[in-house]
Amino acid sequence: MNNLPKALLVFLLLLSSTPLPGVENAAGPEAWPMFRGTPSGAGRSTVVLQLPLKEHWSRRFEGGAFTATPVIYADTIYLGDLDGHFTALSLDTGKTLWQFDSSDSGFPSAAAVSTEPEYPFVVVGDDFGVIRCLNTNSGKVVWDLSMEGEISGGPTILHSSETPVVLVGSQDATLVCLQLTDGKILWRHEIADQIRCSPTVDTSEDGHRVFLAGCDSTLHILDAMNGKTVAEIPLGGPTGTTPSISGSDVFFGTEGGIFFAVDYLQKKIRWQAGGDSQKPGYRSSATMAGNLVFVGSRGRAVEAFNKTDGSLCWRHSMRSRVDASPVAVRIVEEGASAETPSGSVLVADAAGDIKILRDHDGSTCWEFSAGGGFSGSPAVVRDRVVLASDDGVVWCFGHH
Repeated sequence: MNNLPKALLVFLLLLSSTPLPGVENAAGPEAWPMFRGTPSGAGRSTVVLQLPLKEHWSRRFEGGAFTATPVIYADTIYLGDLDGHFTALSLDTGKTLWQFDSSDSGFPSAAAVSTEPEYPFVVVGDDFGVIRCLNTNSGKVVWDLSMEGEISGGPTILHSSETPVVLVGSQDATLVCLQLTDGKILWRHEIADQIRCSPTVDTSEDGHRVFLAGCDSTLHILDAMNGKTVAEIPLGGPTGTTPSISGSDVFFGTEGGIFFAVDYLQKKIRWQAGGDSQKPGYRSSATMAGNLVFVGSRGRAVEAFNKTDGSLCWRHSMRSRVDASPVAVRIVEEGASAETPSGSVLVADAAGDIKILRDHDGSTCWEFSAGGGFSGSPAVVRDRVVLASDDGVVWCFGHH
């Protein structure tokens, strides 16, 4: 180990002695700093939303198109479009704070923003395979790194006391672990086919683990300390969805319409649902609440499975496919007591419908038609919900 680079040595020592901060099952009320809110990919928020929601503001970017999920920190939204504009917006007003322009590439996936003030960085990948770290105060490039394939999944930032790192996968089938401050590669891991998901991370008695659901029809479980393979679980079909972690279970669906629960400590599939030849595929990542796991289906629906055995508990039909990933959030319905919030799932579809569904039965308690469709997912902070549509509109909702 003494022959390792100093930065990697410090990171390995920190990993071996302390839990990874930020590897929680829910994002706090002040930030949605990466694609699924936390490194665990759980897609959950501790926010309590008061219903009904109203349009707080919306802003159309002429000629723009968004497929990325907004990320939010310190009252600032960070979001790239397919035309090469990466923008910092005020959460309160939607006003542009700064903009970075790429002349020959677009930004199809979410960014990741550091939540440590001493590291004012936001990291984003583009469709030419360039990873950029920008200063959150100015939008100036701090460093960049070129990969050999499109960056289709958002980065995952991990903070330690001394050495924050960022994990990024590419369609060149490579995952890299980079030092956040300067982009130095600490380790890399290659699989047999494209990586389109965001890497997720968990900390357990079994160690610190990174999860990749690959286009090579395999769930890859890696050691976060060095990128070495811990386990490879065959799936029978490709997937680009970001794994969601709850306890020792990893949840995700495949292009072949199978939804999996994998026990990563036992290194085996615990259950799987679907899989007949007519079952539509999944490009949505899952979220969880109680004993249910929720996921959007390309079959124009949101589905809820029992976490224990994979039985289908309910299915809510939507107007179009649901590629956007749902977010679990607590709500106070109109006329209800604020002391007893209830569980819900926030969803959006490719027809532009946004809904909040009661998590126990899938019934609708709020809905809005935005017009343009969504493949990027909602972000939730404080009393705000932010989404960006494929016709170039950023939407911000709140009760007031």
